Amino acid sequence: MHSVLREVLIALCSWAVLLPAAASVAASGDKPMPAAMIEADELKDHVFFLASDALGGRHVGSDGFEAASKYLESQFGAAGLKPVVAADGGSTYRMEVPMLRRTSTANPAALVETPAGRGVFVHGDHFKWFLGNMIAVEGKRLDVVYVGYGISEPDYGWDDLGGLDLEGKAVLFLTGAPTRDGEPVLPEAVHERYVQLRSLMKKIYPMMAKKAAAMLLIPDREIAEMWEAIPSVVDGPHLAYGNRSAGALHMGCLYVLKPDMVRSVFAGQQQAPPGTGLGIPETTDGFPLNGAFLTMSASFADEVVPGWNIVGVVEGSDLELREEYVAVTAHLDTNSPEDGEVMNGADDNASGCAGLAEIAKAVAADPPRRSVIFVLFTGEEGGLAGSCHFVSACPVRLDKIRADLNLDGLGRSDPEEVERTHFALDSGKITPALTQLIRDVNARTVNWPLKYQYRMGDSDHMVFHTMGIPAVNFYSGHHDDVNKPTDDAEKIDFEKVEKISKLIYELAVELADRDVLWR
Repeated sequence: MHSVLREVLIALCSWAVLLPAAASVAASGDKPMPAAMIEADELKDHVFFLASDALGGRHVGSDGFEAASKYLESQFGAAGLKPVVAADGGSTYRMEVPMLRRTSTANPAALVETPAGRGVFVHGDHFKWFLGNMIAVEGKRLDVVYVGYGISEPDYGWDDLGGLDLEGKAVLFLTGAPTRDGEPVLPEAVHERYVQLRSLMKKIYPMMAKKAAAMLLIPDREIAEMWEAIPSVVDGPHLAYGNRSAGALHMGCLYVLKPDMVRSVFAGQQQAPPGTGLGIPETTDGFPLNGAFLTMSASFADEVVPGWNIVGVVEGSDLELREEYVAVTAHLDTNSPEDGEVMNGADDNASGCAGLAEIAKAVAADPPRRSVIFVLFTGEEGGLAGSCHFVSACPVRLDKIRADLNLDGLGRSDPEEVERTHFALDSGKITPALTQLIRDVNARTVNWPLKYQYRMGDSDHMVFHTMGIPAVNFYSGHHDDVNKPTDDAEKIDFEKVEKISKLIYELAVELADRDVLWR
């Protein structure tokens, strides 16, 4: 759509939102019942606008992202949220995020240095760059750590990451899960999670949480045989978080190695992973490699892409506790068009944005004791760029954020979940008390069927976990339209969006009102 026409559409929508809201407040002298303000019809209006064909998607740098931003800024303004991002002597809702669209101009290479010598390895022939942003590792000489299977399940007495310093290092790990005498060491259900290729993300996110700079997968035969089919970031342009400041948080890169590169890395060590053929003792126990270093190099043409988070605060009513914050977050962006088809992203994540807007309105109607900070992130689909920047340059004191409630898909259900079950992911990662709080609040309010899983799914909540902040991701579950052009507003379950939004409102207020957060 022509940008001028988009501006007209946004103006009309903003007035349509603001005028009824103002009239409603003016006509009522009674104190509002905040949870009751969250209604399916209002949520539906938001989703149908944000996921409309007229916007053409909400991918970073697009007119649709700009239009959606203005719409949601108008919602923050109507609700009375305070802008807290410093700008031109005042404040704004927009937090600019340095974003780049990067196109490889030369094949990446890896320099391996060990006590046995040096070797240069070429992308495609010896390794593939599968995931992540190289800005944080380009040209840096990284220490190397081996973590065995890379499984962190301390509740089951197994933690390959425990006791190892991964921050800023290159981390090598095996596929699969541990066995003893041919039988799984972990409980069967846990074992099955890790022997599936799709479990790869479950391994790497705990490594990211320990701030590994690069993760290098030691392939098994199955992966080795599908080498040509493994996609690579260098296959086309990609979005990247462009903050090069010292201390900026970047989520690590994932590389898949061929056996010859694995052998080179472990040359000169006292032990090696199984199957390397180096003639030294084999082990699945992790250890820092002695005198081994990895340096990744690449060349890119970089294009600056405009991107921003939208941040607003409801100030707490308690003069002492208002300096502490509960975060309610969601991502605004979608993937870019696929084969010319627009990604409207109704469930992922117009539903989460709609829920956040209505929760903000309800919280602002009767502020709790602590402050509540509402954040709509950019670049979640581009490596969590917006949330990384939020914690890297937080407009409020990051150490005062007590919890994060993340909304990433509220309006659909996994087809296997016949009761329209919703997922509360990773709530016990920092403290089990958050899981118990969700159970308790859900039982006394909406009583919606929830599943509590530890998946470290790839959403913005994991950035808060990385910073040691308790967080949960409210997630619809996998359905056939996830990250597809078919994720349209007509398929949204708006009763479910309303119920889950009300639950998150109640959780936010409970957290913000408690004397002691974790009981």
